[in-house]
Amino acid sequence: MRNNMAQGGGKKVLSVHAGQAQERFLEALALAQGDEELPGEWITRTRKVGQGSSATNTPLLGTALLAKATNKDVNALALQTKVHRGYSARGVAKNVLVPMCVEHEIDLRTTGAEPLNNQPFFAKPQVIKELIPESKQPARAELEYLIDCLEAADYLEGESAVLALAAFLRVRIEDGNKATVLELEAGALTLPVLSALARDFINVNREGGRRGQALVAACLDLVHPGMVYADAINDPSRKVPGDVAIEVPSEADGPVQESVLTELAKPLSAADRTVVLSAEAKQKAVTQSEILQFVERLAAAGIGKGLYVAVDPSQADLGADKLAQKAQERNGVLLEVVTDPERLLTNAVQWSALPLDQCLKSFPQLLVQRLRDFHCGKDSQQEWADMLAAATAGHDAT
Repeated sequence: MRNNMAQGGGKKVLSVHAGQAQERFLEALALAQGDEELPGEWITRTRKVGQGSSATNTPLLGTALLAKATNKDVNALALQTKVHRGYSARGVAKNVLVPMCVEHEIDLRTTGAEPLNNQPFFAKPQVIKELIPESKQPARAELEYLIDCLEAADYLEGESAVLALAAFLRVRIEDGNKATVLELEAGALTLPVLSALARDFINVNREGGRRGQALVAACLDLVHPGMVYADAINDPSRKVPGDVAIEVPSEADGPVQESVLTELAKPLSAADRTVVLSAEAKQKAVTQSEILQFVERLAAAGIGKGLYVAVDPSQADLGADKLAQKAQERNGVLLEVVTDPERLLTNAVQWSALPLDQCLKSFPQLLVQRLRDFHCGKDSQQEWADMLAAATAGHDAT
């Protein structure tokens, strides 16, 4: 697809260059995954469209926003080149939006390679309200709201279009995998088997390090139930170093007690919480310098305890004891460095207030919860469940 314009029959016919569209997508994705505040209007619009009964409306909105971010002249309501300022929305969806979202594990609510081939948009030149009769509710009302969104999108260009696309992607990342949390049957695996299984699970598909982050959070859930927050994921505006934090009420009268066998405690507002420990998780080889930089950020934020988990299988020796000594002497930070995921889980079980058998039964479900929280892929929970089931069957057979 080329980003050009042809004149024919009194109609401007436009196209969208696939390479440029991919660049705009990646630019918007970086913003979506970053700390920048994005347009509230497009956060709201994307979320409302995503909550509707028509799943196809979501990729259609994403296609229009991607097209506008790439070529400001296209008609956001167009589906084909037959209309004024028309372009091939189907081509943009099929060749750019869908494959890019698949690659980056972003849920568009549809699973087909060509979502715009679905009704009521298949073979239609433009999105108009007459595509669905008024008698068909709520589909007609959802279509009218989609049209309202597309009409607003038609005014976007340049940076505003990229920011709107970023808002769309952020919502799909946040909302895409939250609908379900797989319920596991409590097993009876021994700690060595369970810890080795967790190690293998995070390494078979690292998902950009998110599985490692989920593992760290689940381990901390065993030790500090109800006090584990993933602010970097859930509240990007909050400037807490690290991926996972242990936070307590700012004016706690006593210890916070929650059962890990129930759902995680509802979080307090950020203003009512104090960070007492922050953890960073990396599934790539890191250097001592990177860890000391993390310590510097902890000290600057007034956080006195840090956990650095570097669990790449090829990780070189980091001299954990010397790093801990430097952190204390230079910054007054109590630092623990862990490079073995099995040791991480073993330590968590050791320090948990729960009996051993409860820890072993609770941890698999805690990891499922955290896989969702860290937006791991749709199949991650089932993959973990399948590995547990296979290990349990093998354990029972012996």
